[in-house]
Amino acid sequence: MARLWKSLVLAAAVVLTPLLGSLGALAASEAAPPPVSANAVELIDGHSGRVLYEKNSRERLPMASVTKLMTLYLAVKAIQEKKIALGELVPVSEEAYRTNGSQIWLEPGERLSVDHLLKGIAIGSANDAAYALGEYIAGSEDSFVADMNRTARQLGMTSTHFSNAHGLHARDHYTSAHDLGLLALQAVKQPLLLHYTGMREDRTIRNGKGGTLWLINHNRLLGQYPGMDGLKTGFTSQAGFCMVATAQRLHTRMIAVVLGAPSSKARFQDAAALLTWGFQNYQSVKLAGRGDKVQDVTVRRGAVKRVAAVFAHDQYLTVSPQSGSLKRTISVKADVEAPVRKGQVLGEMVVSQQGAIAARVPIVAERSVSRTTWLGGAWKLFWKIAG
Repeated sequence: MARLWKSLVLAAAVVLTPLLGSLGALAASEAAPPPVSANAVELIDGHSGRVLYEKNSRERLPMASVTKLMTLYLAVKAIQEKKIALGELVPVSEEAYRTNGSQIWLEPGERLSVDHLLKGIAIGSANDAAYALGEYIAGSEDSFVADMNRTARQLGMTSTHFSNAHGLHARDHYTSAHDLGLLALQAVKQPLLLHYTGMREDRTIRNGKGGTLWLINHNRLLGQYPGMDGLKTGFTSQAGFCMVATAQRLHTRMIAVVLGAPSSKARFQDAAALLTWGFQNYQSVKLAGRGDKVQDVTVRRGAVKRVAAVFAHDQYLTVSPQSGSLKRTISVKADVEAPVRKGQVLGEMVVSQQGAIAARVPIVAERSVSRTTWLGGAWKLFWKIAG
Protein backbone atom coordinates (compact mmCIF):
# COMPACT_ATOMS: atom_id res chain seq x y z
CA MET A 1 0.00 0.00 0.00
CA ALA A 2 2.83 2.36 0.87
CA ARG A 3 4.44 1.71 -2.50
CA LEU A 4 1.14 2.44 -4.27
CA TRP A 5 0.79 5.82 -2.63
CA LYS A 6 4.44 6.54 -3.31
CA SER A 7 3.95 5.82 -7.00
CA LEU A 8 1.25 8.46 -7.39
CA VAL A 9 2.06 11.99 -8.41
CA LEU A 10 -0.74 14.28 -7.25
CA ALA A 11 -0.96 17.52 -9.17
CA ALA A 12 -2.27 20.45 -7.19
CA ALA A 13 -5.86 21.44 -7.89
CA VAL A 14 -5.94 24.02 -10.65
CA VAL A 15 -8.77 26.47 -11.24
CA LEU A 16 -9.71 26.22 -14.91
CA THR A 17 -10.27 29.91 -15.45
CA PRO A 18 -8.79 29.98 -18.99
CA LEU A 19 -11.37 27.44 -20.11
CA LEU A 20 -14.21 29.46 -18.68
CA GLY A 21 -13.09 32.87 -19.84
CA SER A 22 -15.33 32.75 -22.89
CA LEU A 23 -18.37 32.31 -20.69
CA GLY A 24 -18.25 35.97 -19.84
CA ALA A 25 -20.08 36.62 -23.08
CA LEU A 26 -23.10 34.76 -21.77
CA ALA A 27 -25.86 36.42 -19.83
CA ALA A 28 -24.93 37.46 -16.33
CA SER A 29 -27.95 35.60 -14.95
CA GLU A 30 -29.79 32.64 -16.41
CA ALA A 31 -32.98 33.68 -18.17
CA ALA A 32 -36.23 31.80 -17.62
CA PRO A 33 -36.92 28.99 -20.11
CA PRO A 34 -39.12 30.01 -23.04
CA PRO A 35 -42.85 29.16 -23.07
CA VAL A 36 -43.69 26.16 -25.27
CA SER A 37 -46.97 24.99 -26.74
CA ALA A 38 -46.15 21.29 -27.20
CA ASN A 39 -47.52 18.65 -24.84
CA ALA A 40 -44.05 17.50 -23.81
CA VAL A 41 -40.52 18.80 -24.38
CA GLU A 42 -37.00 18.22 -23.17
CA LEU A 43 -33.75 20.08 -23.75
CA ILE A 44 -30.52 18.21 -23.08
CA ASP A 45 -26.79 18.76 -23.29
CA GLY A 46 -25.59 16.86 -26.35
CA HIS A 47 -22.39 15.72 -24.63
CA SER A 48 -23.47 14.40 -21.24
CA GLY A 49 -27.23 14.02 -21.66
CA ARG A 50 -27.84 16.34 -18.71
CA VAL A 51 -31.42 17.59 -18.76
CA LEU A 52 -31.45 21.39 -18.92
CA TYR A 53 -35.22 21.85 -19.16
CA GLU A 54 -38.26 19.59 -19.35
CA LYS A 55 -42.03 19.67 -19.48
CA ASN A 56 -44.00 16.43 -19.10
CA SER A 57 -40.90 14.66 -20.41
CA ARG A 58 -41.78 11.27 -18.85
CA GLU A 59 -45.31 11.13 -20.24
CA ARG A 60 -45.98 8.33 -22.74
CA LEU A 61 -47.04 9.79 -26.07
CA PRO A 62 -47.22 8.75 -29.73
CA MET A 63 -44.17 9.79 -31.77
CA ALA A 64 -45.21 9.55 -35.44
CA SER A 65 -42.26 9.55 -37.88
CA VAL A 66 -39.76 10.48 -35.18
CA THR A 67 -39.80 6.67 -34.93
CA LYS A 68 -37.47 6.68 -37.93
CA LEU A 69 -34.67 8.06 -35.77
CA MET A 70 -34.34 4.57 -34.27
CA THR A 71 -34.58 3.05 -37.76
CA LEU A 72 -31.75 5.29 -38.96
CA TYR A 73 -29.69 4.59 -35.85
CA LEU A 74 -29.94 0.82 -36.32
CA ALA A 75 -29.18 1.12 -40.04
CA VAL A 76 -26.03 3.16 -39.38
CA LYS A 77 -24.94 0.68 -36.72
CA ALA A 78 -25.44 -2.16 -39.22
CA ILE A 79 -23.20 -0.30 -41.68
CA GLN A 80 -20.54 0.19 -39.00
CA GLU A 81 -20.66 -3.52 -38.17
CA LYS A 82 -20.36 -4.32 -41.92
CA LYS A 83 -23.67 -6.19 -41.97
CA ILE A 84 -24.74 -4.00 -44.89
CA ALA A 85 -23.01 -1.50 -47.19
CA LEU A 86 -24.18 1.80 -48.64
CA GLY A 87 -23.97 0.55 -52.20
CA GLU A 88 -25.81 -2.69 -51.52
CA LEU A 89 -29.07 -3.11 -53.42
CA VAL A 90 -32.17 -3.78 -51.33
CA PRO A 91 -35.10 -5.65 -52.92
CA VAL A 92 -38.55 -4.16 -52.30
CA SER A 93 -41.12 -6.60 -50.95
CA GLU A 94 -44.87 -6.56 -51.51
CA GLU A 95 -45.32 -5.56 -47.85
CA ALA A 96 -43.00 -2.55 -48.20
CA TYR A 97 -44.87 -1.50 -51.33
CA ARG A 98 -48.20 -1.60 -49.48
CA THR A 99 -47.02 0.58 -46.56
CA ASN A 100 -49.25 3.66 -46.34
CA GLY A 101 -48.46 7.27 -45.55
CA SER A 102 -45.44 9.24 -46.72
CA GLN A 103 -43.67 7.33 -49.51
CA ILE A 104 -41.08 7.35 -52.24
CA TRP A 105 -43.44 5.06 -54.21
CA LEU A 106 -41.41 1.88 -54.19
CA GLU A 107 -42.54 -0.92 -56.50
CA PRO A 108 -42.48 -4.66 -55.68
CA GLY A 109 -39.28 -6.20 -56.98
CA GLU A 110 -37.56 -2.84 -57.38
CA ARG A 111 -34.02 -2.68 -55.96
CA LEU A 112 -32.68 0.47 -54.35
CA SER A 113 -29.32 1.03 -52.70
CA VAL A 114 -29.01 1.38 -48.94
CA ASP A 115 -27.80 4.93 -49.59
CA HIS A 116 -30.97 5.82 -51.52
CA LEU A 117 -33.20 4.28 -48.86
CA LEU A 118 -31.41 6.19 -46.10
CA LYS A 119 -32.04 9.43 -48.01
CA GLY A 120 -35.66 8.43 -48.45
CA ILE A 121 -36.01 7.90 -44.70
CA ALA A 122 -33.97 10.84 -43.39
CA ILE A 123 -35.02 13.45 -45.95
CA GLY A 124 -38.35 12.26 -47.34
CA SER A 125 -39.56 10.47 -44.18
CA ALA A 126 -40.71 7.64 -46.43
CA ASN A 127 -42.58 4.84 -44.67
CA ASP A 128 -42.04 2.37 -47.51
CA ALA A 129 -38.29 3.01 -47.43
CA ALA A 130 -38.18 2.47 -43.64
CA TYR A 131 -40.10 -0.80 -43.97
CA ALA A 132 -37.89 -2.06 -46.83
CA LEU A 133 -34.59 -1.22 -45.12
CA GLY A 134 -35.62 -2.60 -41.73
CA GLU A 135 -36.89 -5.79 -43.34
CA TYR A 136 -33.61 -6.16 -45.24
CA ILE A 137 -31.38 -5.60 -42.20
CA ALA A 138 -33.17 -8.01 -39.85
CA GLY A 139 -34.76 -10.46 -42.29
CA SER A 140 -38.34 -9.47 -41.46
CA GLU A 141 -40.27 -6.51 -40.10
CA ASP A 142 -41.02 -8.37 -36.86
CA SER A 143 -37.32 -9.08 -36.30
CA PHE A 144 -36.38 -5.45 -36.97
CA VAL A 145 -39.03 -4.17 -34.57
CA ALA A 146 -37.69 -6.60 -31.96
CA ASP A 147 -34.24 -5.08 -32.52
CA MET A 148 -35.71 -1.61 -32.07
CA ASN A 149 -37.24 -2.56 -28.72
CA ARG A 150 -34.11 -4.39 -27.61
CA THR A 151 -31.99 -1.33 -28.40
CA ALA A 152 -34.46 0.92 -26.60
CA ARG A 153 -34.07 -1.16 -23.44
CA GLN A 154 -30.28 -1.05 -23.75
CA LEU A 155 -30.39 2.75 -23.97
CA GLY A 156 -32.60 3.01 -20.89
CA MET A 157 -35.73 4.03 -22.82
CA THR A 158 -38.12 2.63 -20.20
CA SER A 159 -41.24 4.44 -21.48
CA THR A 160 -40.91 3.35 -25.10
CA HIS A 161 -42.38 0.56 -27.20
CA PHE A 162 -42.13 0.23 -30.98
CA SER A 163 -44.57 -1.71 -33.15
CA ASN A 164 -43.20 -0.65 -36.55
CA ALA A 165 -40.20 0.96 -38.23
CA HIS A 166 -41.96 4.01 -39.68
CA GLY A 167 -44.27 5.55 -37.09
CA LEU A 168 -47.79 5.03 -38.45
CA HIS A 169 -50.10 5.15 -35.46
CA ALA A 170 -50.60 2.00 -33.40
CA ARG A 171 -51.96 1.54 -29.90
CA ASP A 172 -48.75 0.03 -28.52
CA HIS A 173 -46.39 2.42 -30.31
CA TYR A 174 -45.30 5.13 -27.90
CA THR A 175 -42.36 6.92 -26.27
CA SER A 176 -41.56 9.92 -24.05
CA ALA A 177 -39.62 13.11 -24.64
CA HIS A 178 -37.00 11.90 -22.16
CA ASP A 179 -36.57 8.57 -23.94
CA LEU A 180 -36.16 10.28 -27.30
CA GLY A 181 -33.49 12.45 -25.71
CA LEU A 182 -31.60 9.28 -24.71
CA LEU A 183 -31.81 7.99 -28.28
CA ALA A 184 -30.78 11.35 -29.75
CA LEU A 185 -27.76 11.46 -27.45
CA GLN A 186 -26.47 8.30 -29.12
CA ALA A 187 -27.57 9.35 -32.60
CA VAL A 188 -25.50 12.56 -32.58
CA LYS A 189 -22.39 10.46 -31.98
CA GLN A 190 -22.86 8.90 -35.43
CA PRO A 191 -21.39 11.19 -38.14
CA LEU A 192 -23.02 9.15 -40.93
CA LEU A 193 -26.45 9.58 -39.37
CA LEU A 194 -25.93 13.33 -39.04
CA HIS A 195 -24.78 13.41 -42.66
CA TYR A 196 -28.18 12.15 -43.82
CA THR A 197 -30.37 14.07 -41.37
CA GLY A 198 -28.48 17.28 -42.16
CA MET A 199 -29.29 17.10 -45.91
CA ARG A 200 -31.84 19.75 -46.91
CA GLU A 201 -32.70 18.04 -50.20
CA ASP A 202 -31.57 15.39 -52.64
CA ARG A 203 -32.27 14.57 -56.28
CA THR A 204 -31.86 10.83 -56.61
CA ILE A 205 -31.87 8.79 -59.80
CA ARG A 206 -34.16 5.85 -59.15
CA ASN A 207 -32.72 2.42 -59.94
CA GLY A 208 -34.69 0.91 -62.83
CA LYS A 209 -36.99 3.93 -63.05
CA GLY A 210 -34.94 6.32 -65.15
CA GLY A 211 -36.48 9.34 -63.45
CA THR A 212 -35.34 11.73 -60.74
CA LEU A 213 -36.84 11.71 -57.27
CA TRP A 214 -36.63 15.12 -55.59
CA LEU A 215 -36.59 14.82 -51.81
CA ILE A 216 -37.03 17.88 -49.58
CA ASN A 217 -36.37 17.58 -45.87
CA HIS A 218 -39.38 18.15 -43.60
CA ASN A 219 -37.06 19.84 -41.09
CA ARG A 220 -37.52 23.49 -42.03
CA LEU A 221 -34.88 24.59 -39.53
CA LEU A 222 -32.09 23.19 -41.71
CA GLY A 223 -30.32 26.10 -43.32
CA GLN A 224 -32.35 28.55 -41.22
CA TYR A 225 -31.19 27.83 -37.68
CA PRO A 226 -27.39 28.18 -37.21
CA GLY A 227 -25.70 24.85 -36.55
CA MET A 228 -28.78 22.70 -37.23
CA ASP A 229 -27.91 19.22 -38.55
CA GLY A 230 -30.80 16.94 -37.55
CA LEU A 231 -32.58 14.94 -36.50
CA LYS A 232 -36.18 13.97 -37.40
CA THR A 233 -39.71 15.36 -37.66
CA GLY A 234 -43.05 13.56 -37.50
CA PHE A 235 -46.79 14.05 -37.69
CA THR A 236 -49.98 12.04 -37.33
CA SER A 237 -53.39 13.26 -36.22
CA GLN A 238 -52.96 11.30 -32.98
CA ALA A 239 -49.37 12.42 -32.23
CA GLY A 240 -49.62 16.00 -33.40
CA PHE A 241 -46.48 17.69 -34.69
CA CYS A 242 -43.27 16.20 -33.28
CA MET A 243 -39.55 16.78 -33.64
CA VAL A 244 -36.14 15.88 -32.33
CA ALA A 245 -33.82 18.75 -33.24
CA THR A 246 -30.11 19.19 -32.69
CA ALA A 247 -27.61 21.94 -33.42
CA GLN A 248 -23.94 22.47 -32.68
CA ARG A 249 -22.05 25.73 -32.21
CA LEU A 250 -18.30 25.41 -31.59
CA HIS A 251 -18.03 22.68 -28.92
CA THR A 252 -21.59 23.07 -27.64
CA ARG A 253 -24.31 20.71 -28.88
CA MET A 254 -27.93 21.00 -27.80
CA ILE A 255 -30.77 18.52 -28.37
CA ALA A 256 -34.44 19.53 -28.16
CA VAL A 257 -37.34 17.06 -28.17
CA VAL A 258 -40.85 18.30 -28.98
CA LEU A 259 -43.91 16.03 -28.83
CA GLY A 260 -47.51 16.98 -29.55
CA ALA A 261 -47.17 20.54 -30.83
CA PRO A 262 -50.46 22.00 -32.16
CA SER A 263 -49.03 22.98 -35.57
CA SER A 264 -45.96 22.58 -37.72
CA LYS A 265 -45.03 26.22 -37.11
CA ALA A 266 -45.38 25.77 -33.34
CA ARG A 267 -43.18 22.66 -33.47
CA PHE A 268 -40.33 24.56 -35.11
CA GLN A 269 -40.84 27.59 -32.86
CA ASP A 270 -40.66 25.42 -29.73
CA ALA A 271 -37.54 23.60 -30.91
CA ALA A 272 -35.74 26.79 -31.95
CA ALA A 273 -36.68 28.59 -28.73
CA LEU A 274 -35.41 25.74 -26.56
CA LEU A 275 -32.14 25.43 -28.47
CA THR A 276 -31.58 29.20 -28.37
CA TRP A 277 -32.20 29.30 -24.63
CA GLY A 278 -29.70 26.49 -24.21
CA PHE A 279 -26.99 28.20 -26.25
CA GLN A 280 -27.58 31.51 -24.47
CA ASN A 281 -27.27 30.05 -20.98
CA TYR A 282 -24.80 27.17 -21.35
CA GLN A 283 -21.53 26.52 -23.09
CA SER A 284 -19.38 23.40 -23.42
CA VAL A 285 -15.69 23.63 -22.62
CA LYS A 286 -13.09 21.06 -23.59
CA LEU A 287 -11.41 19.56 -20.55
CA ALA A 288 -9.22 17.00 -22.32
CA GLY A 289 -8.30 15.90 -25.83
CA ARG A 290 -7.86 12.26 -26.75
CA GLY A 291 -4.16 11.46 -27.02
CA ASP A 292 -3.02 14.72 -25.43
CA LYS A 293 0.10 14.08 -23.37
CA VAL A 294 -0.02 14.60 -19.61
CA GLN A 295 3.51 13.48 -18.68
CA ASP A 296 6.04 10.65 -19.11
CA VAL A 297 5.97 7.66 -16.80
CA THR A 298 9.09 5.63 -15.99
CA VAL A 299 8.88 1.98 -17.06
CA ARG A 300 10.81 -0.42 -14.81
CA ARG A 301 12.42 -3.36 -16.63
CA GLY A 302 10.99 -2.07 -19.90
CA ALA A 303 12.44 -2.23 -23.40
CA VAL A 304 12.25 1.58 -23.26
CA LYS A 305 12.66 3.74 -20.19
CA ARG A 306 9.52 5.86 -20.46
CA VAL A 307 6.01 5.81 -21.86
CA ALA A 308 3.78 8.83 -22.46
CA ALA A 309 0.65 9.07 -20.30
CA VAL A 310 -2.18 10.56 -22.38
CA PHE A 311 -5.87 11.31 -22.00
CA ALA A 312 -8.00 8.32 -23.05
CA HIS A 313 -10.74 10.34 -24.76
CA ASP A 314 -12.10 13.80 -25.46
CA GLN A 315 -13.96 15.25 -22.52
CA TYR A 316 -16.35 18.19 -22.61
CA LEU A 317 -18.34 19.77 -19.82
CA THR A 318 -21.35 22.01 -20.32
CA VAL A 319 -21.56 24.79 -17.76
CA SER A 320 -23.31 28.07 -17.09
CA PRO A 321 -21.80 31.29 -15.67
CA GLN A 322 -23.50 30.52 -12.36
CA SER A 323 -21.88 27.09 -12.05
CA GLY A 324 -18.75 28.29 -10.28
CA SER A 325 -15.08 27.63 -11.03
CA LEU A 326 -13.86 24.23 -12.21
CA LYS A 327 -10.91 22.57 -10.51
CA ARG A 328 -8.94 19.62 -11.79
CA THR A 329 -6.70 17.18 -9.98
CA ILE A 330 -4.41 14.91 -11.98
CA SER A 331 -3.13 11.68 -10.45
CA VAL A 332 -0.56 9.70 -12.46
CA LYS A 333 1.73 6.84 -11.45
CA ALA A 334 5.34 7.93 -11.20
CA ASP A 335 6.52 4.56 -12.50
CA VAL A 336 5.12 1.26 -13.72
CA GLU A 337 6.61 -2.17 -14.29
CA ALA A 338 6.80 -3.70 -17.77
CA PRO A 339 5.08 -5.09 -19.71
CA VAL A 340 2.77 -2.13 -20.36
CA ARG A 341 -0.27 -2.44 -22.64
CA LYS A 342 -1.37 0.36 -24.94
CA GLY A 343 -4.38 1.95 -23.24
CA GLN A 344 -3.40 0.66 -19.79
CA VAL A 345 -4.71 3.02 -17.12
CA LEU A 346 -1.91 4.99 -15.50
CA GLY A 347 -3.93 7.64 -13.74
CA GLU A 348 -6.95 9.89 -13.83
CA MET A 349 -8.01 13.51 -14.09
CA VAL A 350 -10.87 14.49 -11.79
CA VAL A 351 -12.73 17.74 -12.49
CA SER A 352 -14.83 19.15 -9.67
CA GLN A 353 -17.20 22.06 -9.32
CA GLN A 354 -18.46 23.49 -6.06
CA GLY A 355 -17.07 20.47 -4.24
CA ALA A 356 -18.84 17.91 -6.44
CA ILE A 357 -17.18 15.73 -9.07
CA ALA A 358 -18.21 16.92 -12.54
CA ALA A 359 -16.08 14.64 -14.74
CA ARG A 360 -13.45 11.92 -14.66
CA VAL A 361 -11.02 11.23 -17.50
CA PRO A 362 -8.75 8.15 -17.51
CA ILE A 363 -5.09 8.71 -18.30
CA VAL A 364 -3.58 5.80 -20.22
CA ALA A 365 -0.38 4.52 -21.80
CA GLU A 366 0.12 5.88 -25.31
CA ARG A 367 1.85 2.70 -26.51
CA SER A 368 2.78 -0.81 -25.43
CA VAL A 369 6.16 -1.48 -23.82
CA SER A 370 7.52 -5.00 -23.66
CA ARG A 371 9.54 -6.33 -20.76
CA THR A 372 13.28 -6.42 -21.39
CA THR A 373 14.88 -9.86 -21.51
CA TRP A 374 17.94 -10.93 -19.51
CA LEU A 375 19.99 -10.80 -22.70
CA GLY A 376 18.62 -7.42 -23.64
CA GLY A 377 19.43 -6.09 -20.18
CA ALA A 378 22.96 -7.45 -20.44
CA TRP A 379 23.49 -5.74 -23.80
CA LYS A 380 22.21 -2.45 -22.39
CA LEU A 381 24.61 -2.76 -19.45
CA PHE A 382 27.48 -3.64 -21.79
CA TRP A 383 26.95 -0.63 -24.04
CA LYS A 384 26.51 1.61 -21.00
CA ILE A 385 29.85 0.48 -19.63
CA ALA A 386 31.48 0.59 -23.05
CA GLY A 387 30.21 4.07 -23.66
